[in-house]
Amino acid sequence: MIKSSRRPILMIPGPTEVPAEVLASVSMPVYPHYGREWAEIYEETTMLATQVFNTSGEVIIFPGPGSAALEMGISNLVAPGEKIIVISNGFFGERLVEIARHLGCKVVLLKADYGKVVDVRQLEEVLEMHKDAKGLAVVHNETSTGVINPIEEYGRVAKENNLFYIVDAISSFGAVELQVDDWGIDYCVGYAGKALASVPGIAPVAIGLEVFKFIENRVWDPSSWFLDLKVWRTYIEEWRPIGHPYPSTVPTHSIVGLREALKIALNEGLEKRYERHEKIALGFRKAVRAMGLEVVALEEYASPTVTAIRSSEEFCGKIIREMLERFNIMVSSGIGELKGKAFRVGHMGLTASHHYIVYTISSLVQVLNSLGLEIDESKPLKEFYSSTKNI
Repeated sequence: MIKSSRRPILMIPGPTEVPAEVLASVSMPVYPHYGREWAEIYEETTMLATQVFNTSGEVIIFPGPGSAALEMGISNLVAPGEKIIVISNGFFGERLVEIARHLGCKVVLLKADYGKVVDVRQLEEVLEMHKDAKGLAVVHNETSTGVINPIEEYGRVAKENNLFYIVDAISSFGAVELQVDDWGIDYCVGYAGKALASVPGIAPVAIGLEVFKFIENRVWDPSSWFLDLKVWRTYIEEWRPIGHPYPSTVPTHSIVGLREALKIALNEGLEKRYERHEKIALGFRKAVRAMGLEVVALEEYASPTVTAIRSSEEFCGKIIREMLERFNIMVSSGIGELKGKAFRVGHMGLTASHHYIVYTISSLVQVLNSLGLEIDESKPLKEFYSSTKNI
C-alpha cells in the first residue's frame, strides 16, 4: 500500500507524480539561460523531444502554459478573418474554439457529444463547403471526457486539403504514440507536467518545416510580439551559437527536469511505454465497470491517460472529498458539460502502474460502499489484473 502523507497522491489529469530522478535534477543550482554548457543542455533536450514527437522539424521549448503555445500556433498560421476548422468533443476542444475566436479567426466548428468523436467523413463533408479554410485544430487526448481523438485520420484529410494542422498533444505527449511527420502535423504542442511526468510550466512544441517557409513570406503579423514565430526564428538563427535560441529568459530548472523525464521515457522504450498506459487504462476501465459505474468515453476511443466516470451530482462531490480525506488520493471533478456529472482519474507517467492503480481501485470501492453501494472489492481487482498481467 502507498503510505499517506500531507501531500496528496496525484491521480488527476495533471500535474502528475514526478519521479525522484526528475525531482533531483531540478534541485541543482540555477543555470544561466545561455552559454556553452547551457547550449548543450538545451540542444540535448530538444533532440530528445524530437524522438517523442517523431519529427525532423524544429522543436522549441515554450516557457509557459500549453494554452499559450496553442495560441502561438493558431496566431501564426491563420490570419484574423480567415477560417479555421476546430474539432471539439470536450472542454479543451471548446478552449481551442475560444482561442481562435479571440484571435479574430472565423471558426468552423465540428462538434461531437462528450464521450464520442467526430467521424472523419464529417470533416471531409465540411471541407467541401469550406474550401477556403486555412487550418485545422484538434485536441489529441481530451481529458475532460477521457477520449483519444483519431488525429492520424484527421491529418490525412488536412494534408489532402492543404490545411495547416495544429494538434494539442498536451496530455498525450510521452504516453500515446505521436507521429508528427508521418501524420502531417504542422504544429504540435506537448507538455512537461502531465503524461511525461516532469514538473509543469513548459511546453515542448514541434514545428514543421512548412510552417517556417510560410511565415517567411507571410504578409501579416500576429498581434503578439512574443508569440510571433518570425521573432523566434530570428533568435534561433542568430543566438543559437550562444545557447539562447529564444526571445526571452527561460526556466532553466524546468528544462533540466524535462530532459531527465525524456531520458526516462526513451530508456523505458516508447512502444513499451505506450503499451503500459494502454493496458493500465483498459484494466482500470474494466474495474470501474465492475463497480457498476459508467465510463464516459466509448471504449473504441477511450484515453490511455485519463478516465472520466459518470456519477450523480450528489455522489461526485462526496467521492472526490472522501478519496482525499480518507485515502489521500486526489481525483478531479468533471468540467464543461460534465461538471457535477462525472469525476476523473488520471493514470499517466508514474501513476500508470499497479502500485498506484490498485490502491486507487481499493480506495474507490471503500468510498462507494460507504455511500451505500455493496461492491465486492475482489471483482474490480480481478478485472484489473486480467488486463495487466504482463506489465
